[in-house]
Amino acid sequence: MRKTLLMILLASPVLLAAQAQKLTIDDLLGAGVGGGGFARGGGETTTPDGKYTVTLDKGQIALRPADGGTEKLLTSSPEPKSELALAPDGLHVAYISKGQVWSVALNGGDPVQLTHDPAGPGDPRGATDHHPQWNPKGKWILYESGQKGFNELYVVSEDGKTLNLLAVTEIYHGADVIANSAPDHGDAVSSDRFDPRPQWAPDGTRVSYTERSREFFSGKLKVLPFNQKTGSAAGTAIDVYVAKNDPGGAWAINTAAWSPDSRTLAVVLQETHWDKIWTIPAAGGKPTELTFGTGEDEEPVYSPDGKWIAFESNRGIAEERHIWVVSSSGGDAHRITNLKGFESGLRWSADSNSIRFQWRSTLGASATYIAAVSGKDEPQLQGSVHPSRFEELGIVPEVVHYNSKDGLPLAGILYKPVGYQAGKRYPAVILAHGGPEGQVTLSIAPWSIFLADQGYVVLEPNFRGSTGYGERFRNANVEDSGGGEIDDIAASVKYLVNAGLTDPRRVGISGGSHGGTVVANAVAKLPDTFAVGIEKFGVVDRALFLRYTNRNSEIRWETKMGGPPEKKPAVYRKANILPDVANIKTPLLILHGEEDPQVPPQESQELAAALKQAGKTFTYITYPGEGHGFQQREHRRDAFEKELAYLNKYLQPESAQ
Repeated sequence: MRKTLLMILLASPVLLAAQAQKLTIDDLLGAGVGGGGFARGGGETTTPDGKYTVTLDKGQIALRPADGGTEKLLTSSPEPKSELALAPDGLHVAYISKGQVWSVALNGGDPVQLTHDPAGPGDPRGATDHHPQWNPKGKWILYESGQKGFNELYVVSEDGKTLNLLAVTEIYHGADVIANSAPDHGDAVSSDRFDPRPQWAPDGTRVSYTERSREFFSGKLKVLPFNQKTGSAAGTAIDVYVAKNDPGGAWAINTAAWSPDSRTLAVVLQETHWDKIWTIPAAGGKPTELTFGTGEDEEPVYSPDGKWIAFESNRGIAEERHIWVVSSSGGDAHRITNLKGFESGLRWSADSNSIRFQWRSTLGASATYIAAVSGKDEPQLQGSVHPSRFEELGIVPEVVHYNSKDGLPLAGILYKPVGYQAGKRYPAVILAHGGPEGQVTLSIAPWSIFLADQGYVVLEPNFRGSTGYGERFRNANVEDSGGGEIDDIAASVKYLVNAGLTDPRRVGISGGSHGGTVVANAVAKLPDTFAVGIEKFGVVDRALFLRYTNRNSEIRWETKMGGPPEKKPAVYRKANILPDVANIKTPLLILHGEEDPQVPPQESQELAAALKQAGKTFTYITYPGEGHGFQQREHRRDAFEKELAYLNKYLQPESAQ
């Protein structure tokens, strides 16, 4: 028998591999998966010659050869680093660390701290320096700062010796009193995550950015003249475009892309209820629509000769992103690749004939490709594909479609467990995303993959309010928080049950931020649906939230709710589950950071108190020093472990023994 078993094992390397491939919490921590909090991007960029990628590797800035050679570490300090910005000559990279702007040479040497700004009051996510960006002619680095509690634009010289304020980008009126763009505003309110999205003109003499106020919360696109010699504003900013206020309270004008001659701006507008590329004269004038149809078009970039504009789009497959090109003079857009997955970080070749970009698979593999503008040739791999640990498991995420109670078409990402057997019903977890203007896509989702590896069916639904499906879908939750989106969650469970994927008695739900809000509403309004719930730093009473959150978030949600609580009592009642706690039958795990500036800790405190008074089953845990989401490694590990234990206890009790 031992000999026969040995022969079977030797003949079954897949079985051996499967046994060795079980994911651990350490795999999640290594993948940088947090607790759903806010993190700024800018983790990778390519040198102008295309020979190297400047990236973040295990907390350090690394220079990675495109041909697959040995990478070189440029930093060694333990502090987190982010928002890499490469100098025009490709010799230095600016970045953010400890809330300040730093620079390090690609050929080696010690990093240099360029700014020494104090942290501002309020929300720490916007209270420091961020988003460094080199002037195209060098010497100056533009950056955003929240040191006074609101967003301002500064420039610092490349040696750190000269620093100047350019503009204030958050203007409040009336009771909020920030009267003008002078540097001294007294005790200003704290900023949320609404960035002014500044961009240098190619000639380095102007900066475009978005200014926001309560009256114009969706933003004004402005252009400010810049003196390259002194590093200061050379005049007054002009309004190039004023956006109509979005009833969803969330949409702002995206980054404007300058034409090579610095005369025209390409910008994403939603005049047609979809994000489309429009062009606007930099001196002001009527916008001209450049892309059409359905699908969201984002991140436009002009070719060096000015004849083309490349952009990222989810046309055709709403849950993927690919690179498309359109003539800057108008015409039909076309896709330049045939790859699956996500394409981003596009960079034009000097001759405007090809585009270099970063590709990432659904399971996290990544590579650099070059594609011809014509789109007629196969994209060419540059160097080698960097594999992902998650590819080894045999899990294949897929897009599924179903309808909500009112017939609204929905989509979600489905993960079947390792070793899935058709006809077998598995325990299932609904993972609700945050935002609510988020979107789950066919991009790497380590926690979903981890749960599938643990034997769960996982469904990540894009409920109403999600991005990626047009303005009407995104705003279908306006004045309806806790309403139709919960019908969408119920439809997600129904889909899993009707498809024969899960046992209706073994379905759980989990989510952070607005995902936590969805969890709280779902267990209160669908009391017989979920066997367990994981509610992470979510809102349970929107009126309470408005009293304690940061100012921009208050304005945003007051807009989304249709006005303040006294004007919309029925809308706010629907978004308050505290009076309905008696209906809850689902055991709940509640997790919250003690210094959360976005969703105030009072939300979870009130929920826990109400659950206790009603005699409900719950566990309430807070993490000291944590904001919106969990960043400290020990807290992230603890949250992962507790969530998994809770899911196993109520959905897979045999595995929790």
